[in-house]
Amino acid sequence: MQHRRPNGTHRNYDPLNGLVFARSQAEFVWDVEGNKYVDMIGGYSACNLGHGHPRLIEAACQQLNKLTWAHGGESLERQTLENALACLWDQDRHRLASEPSKTKVWLTLSGARAIEIAWKIAYANKPGAAVRFDLAYHGRSLATAYLSDTERSGALGPTDPLNAPSTIPFPRHPHGACGPILADGSAHRLCKECLGCLQEARSVFAKKESILSMLFIEPAIGARGYYFAPASFMQQLVELARSYGLTIISDEIQMGLRRTGPMFAGRAQGWEADIVVLGKSLGGGIAPIAAVIADSRWIDSLGPGIESETFAAYPLACRIAIETLEILQDKKLPEEIERKGRAFRNQLRTQLAPEITVDGVGLASCISLENLPLSGIKQAYAIVKSLATQGVLVHLTGPMRNRIALIPSLLISDPSLEDSAKKIIQAFG
Repeated sequence: MQHRRPNGTHRNYDPLNGLVFARSQAEFVWDVEGNKYVDMIGGYSACNLGHGHPRLIEAACQQLNKLTWAHGGESLERQTLENALACLWDQDRHRLASEPSKTKVWLTLSGARAIEIAWKIAYANKPGAAVRFDLAYHGRSLATAYLSDTERSGALGPTDPLNAPSTIPFPRHPHGACGPILADGSAHRLCKECLGCLQEARSVFAKKESILSMLFIEPAIGARGYYFAPASFMQQLVELARSYGLTIISDEIQMGLRRTGPMFAGRAQGWEADIVVLGKSLGGGIAPIAAVIADSRWIDSLGPGIESETFAAYPLACRIAIETLEILQDKKLPEEIERKGRAFRNQLRTQLAPEITVDGVGLASCISLENLPLSGIKQAYAIVKSLATQGVLVHLTGPMRNRIALIPSLLISDPSLEDSAKKIIQAFG
């Protein structure tokens, strides 16, 4: 077949580049040659519920036979999803019983678009520049590329230095996070690196106080390497940002909706965002949909007609998202995610060399080869490629591509997880 895809869409750095897939089911995918793989990439969390979940397929089929389009306007599915997301956000917030919820939801098509909408909302409330992590990744659109600390933003040319996003460091922790990644109710003394990152953040906030208005936070770094910081670091950073009047925007596109265990990762770390952004797995790996959630005093800052997309909140995507949220609210699921993730990481830690770091929370895990000779760059590439030949797909990630992200379905079976761990250990052998 003649190749008609632009060069800019290829991922030549990816060891898995060239695999062509034919079908998928649960935690498995098959390529066109019939080879079967355990999928531990999961569409970068888009497929949190695995592939072809029967309840999602049934919901999609029902909706296709009912209503697929509503001229970009109202539908019962849209209203139901907006209400479901608002209620989820409100359910564990401490409110007086007599105080009605004012949470509203802005539905859109992709994570990048949701970030742009959140950006507009924050700017409408307080004009000014944004602050991001040095490991940030918030999208590749014309706007979000400037929030993403990658070489891709350079392709857009220079930006106004007064409005350009400022950068603060995210702790790298070469030997693993120094404290609990989720809030555990106890005070935790931060390590030297965490304290240094907070001091640098304070310096940036103080130096640019007059032009800054918002802070974009990822509760854990996703696309740029699966790095994790202790909950107490995140709490202190948010408290510091608020002391300078910054709006807090939590990008939970990859780490929200139970990837780390809780429904909302930031709140589980003990801090509260003004605006939260969800995406990827909200569509169950089937339909593109994302959401911006905030109190009406924030979200209504944008007037009618400021944002509009043809397929935003179309009924099919909304119906799938409703079903996805219902599945994710299974009371046993958080405990199962934590159990599986802890057992998986422990299995790796006890068998891999001490200089290889295994870190994570819930079913978001990462193996770092940064402490190996020459930063482990060649080894990481070779291991990812080798694992593919053994039927396990893992993701090469990190600024230097020397970290391996392990992002399986939240519903992955114990045998699949254990077998994958054994093959990973063998690949390092």
